[in-house]
Amino acid sequence: MSSGAVDARDQGALNQIAFLYETGDFAGAEAFCTNFLATLVEPHRQLPVHNWLGFITQRGGRLDEARAHFGRARQIDRRNPRLLVQLGAINDSLGNLDEAEALYREALRYAPQAPVAHYNLGVILQKKREWTAARRAFEAALMQHAAFPEAWLNLGNTLLQLEDARAAQECYQRALAYRPGMAQALHALGLLAQRHGRPDEARSQFLAAVEADPTFVDARLDLAENYFTSGLRAEALAAIEAALAVDPQHETARFKAAFYRAENPPQMPAAVVAKVFDGMAASFDQHLVGQLGYRIPTLLMETLAPHAQDGAWRVVDLGCGTGLFGVEVRRYSRQLVGVDLSEAMLAKARERGIYDELHKADAVGFLDAAGPFDLIAATDVLVYLGDLEPLFSAAAHGLERGGRLALSTETPEELGADFELQPTGRYAHARHYIERLAGNHGFALETRKATPIRTEANAPIPGYLYVLQRQ
Repeated sequence: MSSGAVDARDQGALNQIAFLYETGDFAGAEAFCTNFLATLVEPHRQLPVHNWLGFITQRGGRLDEARAHFGRARQIDRRNPRLLVQLGAINDSLGNLDEAEALYREALRYAPQAPVAHYNLGVILQKKREWTAARRAFEAALMQHAAFPEAWLNLGNTLLQLEDARAAQECYQRALAYRPGMAQALHALGLLAQRHGRPDEARSQFLAAVEADPTFVDARLDLAENYFTSGLRAEALAAIEAALAVDPQHETARFKAAFYRAENPPQMPAAVVAKVFDGMAASFDQHLVGQLGYRIPTLLMETLAPHAQDGAWRVVDLGCGTGLFGVEVRRYSRQLVGVDLSEAMLAKARERGIYDELHKADAVGFLDAAGPFDLIAATDVLVYLGDLEPLFSAAAHGLERGGRLALSTETPEELGADFELQPTGRYAHARHYIERLAGNHGFALETRKATPIRTEANAPIPGYLYVLQRQ
């Protein structure tokens, strides 16, 4: 685990460090390193000890210390590509993506054929949503080392983001050719099949992924959802209970279990919402507007128009998605802020170039920390929230006096409860509930308008638009 030539005088000490590390005595290895380092003056002799301390502290989760030790090693051995890759990985784990990218690119200057450096660079570019560049990086890794299943898997994931599903499928199959039973590749093939309307094939892949890795909770969750949407409720509940047996505190699994049991959980976890919309971002506008007849942003802006003046409002668009409401309200905004849980949706919104700020955040948490605004809009957002008490409280805090809260709700005629999780997995809210919350939090009802929210199975879904003014 060291870099460069080892001074013969230090071989015995380094062997002792290796022995302590490999036998699991990490505290002993660290103490030995620290004591030994204190006796060394020459930088080339300090180098392998800093490397060992980097590995030891990294293994213990002390990433800032690991970065410091590898950084000192880099000062001594500046052109060692393995060291640069290791330091890049630490920065990746710390969320320092730009620094990690720079380190991987520097490593490739010294070792342009290093597949791991190309692969790690691709992972960073994926996280930065630079899909074309990520594709090039994974392809470069595979040019140097074709038998690299992780690179095939991630190239497939990248191609999927570039909307080349056929090529993505081929990549997943190549990953499996090099590593039969690779659970992540089986799961990815299942997701592809599910996406293209082949639920039986998807189920087979999810089952294979779970068999390959029984601890793979995401595969168990998707298997459960596959069963549920196929009408196999008992099997869905059994699958979700198996996921909970792996991770009893898994927030998404607990929510899904309550949903499958026809309970009425008060909130949908942020992770569930983010996953749904990350998967829909590429085709969201076409699907929602083109296929489901979604016009709420336009209708809500028409409702607000009598109060609007060009460039007058400070606006926050909660659950901004790709920016459909942002397009409608931009001309009336002196500042337009978008908030969403989905990074993929925010990327699409960013492409429109209409928002002054975009934040990946929970709506309630954002409003508690930001403001005041003249308009808070939440179009097709309440269907993912359930209990709205926290939202109304945060909105009252986040609005100027006289400011407006503009909402859409899904409200079936037969709904009696304040809110109810529907079989579609979306929350419906009763009219009396919205109006009671408005009164409790100092809002006057300015507009209530019945309107279809969208179509589903060729039938309109009833709901309401509300404009509430803070008194």
